Amino acid sequence: MTNISLAHFQSAAESAAISGNLNQKLTVTDSGDLQTREASSSLAGKLVSWHKLSSSEGTAKAQDQGAFRTALQDKFGKELGEQAYKHACSAYGYTDGKSHSLTAKQISTGIDFAVRHKHEAEAQNKGIIQHFTRHPDELSTQGIVRIPGAKSTINSLISSRNPDALEGTSPHALASTFRQNLRDNLTDDDSRIVLGFVEQFKKDNSQLPQSDDLPVLVQDAVTFAKMVEGHKTDNDMNATNLGICFGPSISKNGDLQLAGTLNQFFTTLINRPD
Repeated sequence: MTNISLAHFQSAAESAAISGNLNQKLTVTDSGDLQTREASSSLAGKLVSWHKLSSSEGTAKAQDQGAFRTALQDKFGKELGEQAYKHACSAYGYTDGKSHSLTAKQISTGIDFAVRHKHEAEAQNKGIIQHFTRHPDELSTQGIVRIPGAKSTINSLISSRNPDALEGTSPHALASTFRQNLRDNLTDDDSRIVLGFVEQFKKDNSQLPQSDDLPVLVQDAVTFAKMVEGHKTDNDMNATNLGICFGPSISKNGDLQLAGTLNQFFTTLINRPD
């Protein structure tokens, strides 16, 4: 299957929108380009049977859908990219994306979902920080961040994004929701930025980025971790413990050899004076 960046899909969808034809069907060529796809009764200039034509078109549709799905995951990460792809399919009544043509409308819907979902996750995490700022006593909760909250509560908070629902929710569930938002919505671009700083830190642990240079989700994770660490006498969550909790979530890197460095990097960010 040909790999093609999400920017190419987005450009094609925007062109279709400008021309007023979001229902335009698109296909990925062998050279990695996007072009309009029109129904045809022939292959390579020769008439073919309906069965052969149907099989060929089915294969092309599956490849187009697979390329778009991969592009979403490459851009937004596996979790959010998969959610965006499934949403883009279900929005038009398809449960199996492989069986239908890729359209400009599907592309726009998938991208819009991922971008909106990430912004909502960032806003919710900022809301959680504000909640603990108003209720600093909750930061003293034993094992906050380390001990998970109820999964049903976390799912409810994420699905509703209702800021009023934060009040009265257990600190463990709020902290778990914060971490879930970080894990699910850190894009691959965000991850690459973090890994670049981690590689510098690995060579010289005095080399730390400015806070504003980090992705927003990671900036807020450091802010929240500092708040929790400020109550370590009561909650038993010092900077090292928090580094272990947050380190694996600030990058999509699968290299286990970097795991310890990621934890240490985050721990050092917490310990750095404001």
